[in-house]
Amino acid sequence: MSKKTSRAKAKDKAWVAFSRFIRTRDCIRFSGYPDRGQCVTCKANKLFTELQAGHFIGGRGNAVLFDERIVYSQCYYCNAKPPRGLGGNYVEYFVFMEQEWGREKIDEFRALKATTKIYKEFHFVELEQEFKDKTKKLLDNIPL
Repeated sequence: MSKKTSRAKAKDKAWVAFSRFIRTRDCIRFSGYPDRGQCVTCKANKLFTELQAGHFIGGRGNAVLFDERIVYSQCYYCNAKPPRGLGGNYVEYFVFMEQEWGREKIDEFRALKATTKIYKEFHFVELEQEFKDKTKKLLDNIPL
Protein backbone atom coordinates (compact mmCIF):
# COMPACT_ATOMS: atom_id res chain seq x y z
CA MET A 1 0.00 0.00 0.00
CA SER A 2 1.53 3.30 -1.06
CA LYS A 3 1.42 6.40 1.07
CA LYS A 4 -0.13 9.56 -0.30
CA THR A 5 2.27 12.26 -1.36
CA SER A 6 2.10 15.66 0.31
CA ARG A 7 0.64 17.00 -2.97
CA ALA A 8 -2.13 14.38 -2.90
CA LYS A 9 -2.88 15.16 0.74
CA ALA A 10 -3.04 18.87 -0.09
CA LYS A 11 -5.43 18.10 -2.96
CA ASP A 12 -7.67 16.08 -0.63
CA LYS A 13 -7.76 18.94 1.88
CA ALA A 14 -8.55 21.44 -0.87
CA TRP A 15 -11.39 19.19 -2.04
CA VAL A 16 -12.84 18.93 1.48
CA ALA A 17 -12.84 22.74 1.81
CA PHE A 18 -14.30 23.17 -1.70
CA SER A 19 -17.06 20.61 -1.11
CA ARG A 20 -17.97 22.25 2.19
CA PHE A 21 -18.16 25.65 0.46
CA ILE A 22 -20.37 24.34 -2.36
CA ARG A 23 -22.78 22.62 0.01
CA THR A 24 -22.88 25.59 2.40
CA ARG A 25 -23.45 28.01 -0.49
CA ASP A 26 -26.30 25.95 -1.88
CA CYS A 27 -27.90 25.20 1.48
CA ILE A 28 -28.06 28.90 2.26
CA ARG A 29 -29.29 29.69 -1.25
CA PHE A 30 -32.07 27.12 -1.30
CA SER A 31 -33.19 27.12 2.34
CA GLY A 32 -31.69 30.16 4.00
CA TYR A 33 -29.92 27.88 6.48
CA PRO A 34 -26.45 26.32 6.36
CA ASP A 35 -27.53 22.89 7.60
CA ARG A 36 -30.30 22.06 5.11
CA GLY A 37 -30.40 22.35 1.33
CA GLN A 38 -31.63 20.88 -1.88
CA CYS A 39 -30.35 18.58 -4.58
CA VAL A 40 -30.24 20.64 -7.77
CA THR A 41 -31.19 17.66 -9.91
CA CYS A 42 -34.03 15.88 -8.06
CA LYS A 43 -35.00 18.89 -5.89
CA ALA A 44 -35.13 16.73 -2.74
CA ASN A 45 -34.63 18.60 0.52
CA LYS A 46 -31.63 17.17 2.34
CA LEU A 47 -29.47 17.82 5.35
CA PHE A 48 -26.05 19.35 4.65
CA THR A 49 -24.47 16.00 5.49
CA GLU A 50 -26.67 14.23 2.91
CA LEU A 51 -25.46 16.46 0.07
CA GLN A 52 -22.39 16.15 -2.11
CA ALA A 53 -20.61 18.59 -4.38
CA GLY A 54 -21.64 17.22 -7.77
CA HIS A 55 -19.92 18.21 -11.00
CA PHE A 56 -21.90 19.21 -14.07
CA ILE A 57 -18.93 18.23 -16.22
CA GLY A 58 -18.00 14.63 -15.53
CA GLY A 59 -14.53 13.27 -15.11
CA ARG A 60 -13.31 15.55 -12.32
CA GLY A 61 -10.22 16.61 -14.27
CA ASN A 62 -8.18 19.45 -12.84
CA ALA A 63 -9.68 21.98 -15.26
CA VAL A 64 -13.15 21.47 -13.76
CA LEU A 65 -12.46 20.05 -10.31
CA PHE A 66 -12.51 23.33 -8.36
CA ASP A 67 -14.68 25.46 -10.66
CA GLU A 68 -17.54 26.64 -8.44
CA ARG A 69 -19.59 27.67 -11.47
CA ILE A 70 -20.08 24.05 -12.49
CA VAL A 71 -20.40 22.30 -9.13
CA TYR A 72 -23.63 22.28 -7.14
CA SER A 73 -25.22 20.33 -4.32
CA GLN A 74 -26.55 16.91 -5.23
CA CYS A 75 -27.91 14.12 -3.10
CA TYR A 76 -25.92 10.91 -2.93
CA TYR A 77 -28.36 9.04 -5.18
CA CYS A 78 -28.22 11.59 -8.01
CA ASN A 79 -24.44 11.97 -7.78
CA ALA A 80 -23.35 8.36 -7.20
CA LYS A 81 -22.21 6.17 -10.07
CA PRO A 82 -24.51 3.36 -11.19
CA PRO A 83 -25.64 0.92 -9.93
CA ARG A 84 -25.81 2.84 -6.63
CA GLY A 85 -27.08 6.05 -8.18
CA LEU A 86 -27.87 8.04 -11.28
CA GLY A 87 -24.28 8.89 -12.22
CA GLY A 88 -24.77 12.64 -11.96
CA ASN A 89 -28.38 12.72 -13.17
CA TYR A 90 -27.08 14.72 -16.13
CA VAL A 91 -30.37 15.29 -17.94
CA GLU A 92 -31.79 17.09 -14.91
CA TYR A 93 -28.43 18.74 -14.23
CA PHE A 94 -28.46 20.12 -17.79
CA VAL A 95 -31.94 21.57 -17.26
CA PHE A 96 -30.77 23.23 -14.02
CA MET A 97 -27.61 24.62 -15.64
CA GLU A 98 -29.49 25.92 -18.66
CA GLN A 99 -31.81 27.86 -16.34
CA GLU A 100 -28.88 28.98 -14.21
CA TRP A 101 -26.38 29.97 -16.91
CA GLY A 102 -27.88 29.62 -20.41
CA ARG A 103 -26.80 27.47 -23.32
CA GLU A 104 -23.86 29.60 -24.45
CA LYS A 105 -22.20 29.39 -21.04
CA ILE A 106 -22.89 25.64 -20.87
CA ASP A 107 -20.98 25.22 -24.12
CA GLU A 108 -18.05 27.14 -22.57
CA PHE A 109 -18.18 24.89 -19.50
CA ARG A 110 -18.23 21.76 -21.62
CA ALA A 111 -15.12 22.94 -23.48
CA LEU A 112 -13.23 23.12 -20.17
CA LYS A 113 -13.02 19.34 -20.05
CA ALA A 114 -10.63 19.39 -23.00
CA THR A 115 -8.26 21.84 -21.32
CA THR A 116 -5.36 21.03 -19.05
CA LYS A 117 -4.72 22.66 -15.70
CA ILE A 118 -1.64 21.82 -13.68
CA TYR A 119 -1.68 22.25 -9.91
CA LYS A 120 1.36 22.26 -7.71
CA GLU A 121 1.08 21.46 -4.02
CA PHE A 122 1.02 25.15 -3.07
CA HIS A 123 -1.97 25.71 -5.39
CA PHE A 124 -3.96 23.17 -3.40
CA VAL A 125 -2.93 24.81 -0.13
CA GLU A 126 -4.09 28.17 -1.51
CA LEU A 127 -7.37 26.68 -2.74
CA GLU A 128 -8.03 25.09 0.63
CA GLN A 129 -7.60 28.46 2.37
CA GLU A 130 -9.64 30.31 -0.29
CA PHE A 131 -12.63 28.02 0.13
CA LYS A 132 -12.37 27.99 3.92
CA ASP A 133 -12.47 31.80 3.80
CA LYS A 134 -15.43 31.81 1.40
CA THR A 135 -17.34 29.39 3.64
CA LYS A 136 -16.64 31.52 6.71
CA LYS A 137 -17.85 34.62 4.88
CA LEU A 138 -21.08 32.86 3.92
CA LEU A 139 -21.68 31.72 7.48
CA ASP A 140 -20.82 35.13 8.92
CA ASN A 141 -23.38 36.81 6.65
CA ILE A 142 -26.40 34.70 7.57
CA PRO A 143 -29.00 36.97 9.17
CA LEU A 144 -29.92 35.95 12.70
